[in-house]
Amino acid sequence: MSVSVMSEPTAPSGYRAPTRRVLRGAVWVSVRQERTPLLIAGAVLLLLCGWMLFLGSQIQGFVEDHGIQGCNVVYFPPECEALSDQAIVLAERWGTAVQATGWLLVVLPVAFGVFFAAPMLAREFETGTYALAWTQSVSRLRWLATRLGVPLALTLVGSVLLAVVSTWWTGVVEGRFSVAGYYHWFTWMSRTTSGPSVVGFCLLSVALGAAVGLVLRRVVASIVVTAVLTLAVRFAVDAGRYLFAPARETFAALTMAGPRPAGRPYTGPGGPPVDPTQVITTGHLPTSTPLESHVVENGLLTSDGLRIPLDGDWLGRYSDGSVECPTSECAAHQDTIVQAYASYHPPAQEWAMHWAQTGLSLAVTVVLVVFCAVWVRRMR
Repeated sequence: MSVSVMSEPTAPSGYRAPTRRVLRGAVWVSVRQERTPLLIAGAVLLLLCGWMLFLGSQIQGFVEDHGIQGCNVVYFPPECEALSDQAIVLAERWGTAVQATGWLLVVLPVAFGVFFAAPMLAREFETGTYALAWTQSVSRLRWLATRLGVPLALTLVGSVLLAVVSTWWTGVVEGRFSVAGYYHWFTWMSRTTSGPSVVGFCLLSVALGAAVGLVLRRVVASIVVTAVLTLAVRFAVDAGRYLFAPARETFAALTMAGPRPAGRPYTGPGGPPVDPTQVITTGHLPTSTPLESHVVENGLLTSDGLRIPLDGDWLGRYSDGSVECPTSECAAHQDTIVQAYASYHPPAQEWAMHWAQTGLSLAVTVVLVVFCAVWVRRMR
């Protein structure tokens, strides 16, 4: 009796077994639908990070080669006077590139919301493809979770990478380029392009764009409204950071000068001898705020508690130590002024403000995601 052995069926020639996908179902569909914007956003992000690494290394190399590590072009210490030419050369060589890079870092989170998130859901409703998904076995909340969750997850990963590189880059350029508003920890550009606040802004922009697209259901209108709202919300979040880091105050005794003759001479070499009691120089208020502090207000304080704000912290000072009134309001209360005061945020508050700003951004992001879920469930 013979026994026949059945052989395993063989695949036809040229047949390839299907590969198992890492992403499946609605998640795979979501990534597939947005693959072009995702690839463009990823490429832009990597190019910007590569450029910052290159630019930062060039600036850092110049600083080390010429020994100007401790020389800050705004608060230039006396020991750096002989090296001022090198600091000027650095600013002339890389100043424009630094400013352009800073603006790219400011615009990028807004661009994520305007050109990526806003059209994402608006296109679904404008073309009617959402109806096909909702008539299948996918629920509305699951559809929203994949359409919004995938971009938020990818944005989180990309923004963390961007935050790490931009924080390092900002630390390299901070204080080396004397352009008003740029790159001191308390200026608007530095606080929006470094630290964890970068992650918060990116997630907030994507969530806001998605919410606007869900409500308006038109691509062009969603892009325009998202751009306006993103800028408004970012300014509000940036202003709110100070609520969690109140300003500190410092005071110093002050003696105001009495009336002086007109035409008082200033100090200077040469010229006829002058009465030393009439010589006047200029100097800072003696409040001794820490270096690199964000000064909110300088002013004078009367004996009855009246505050007289000043535009700056420079005052005219006579040889006997008394100071002159710089404003008419000061002159009106000259006899009662006893102290100078300064309200400021010290450098130690930098990271507290970054985390406060990040927390506010994430809180708004969560509110927007919840709004999207409620809106989708109630749509007709």
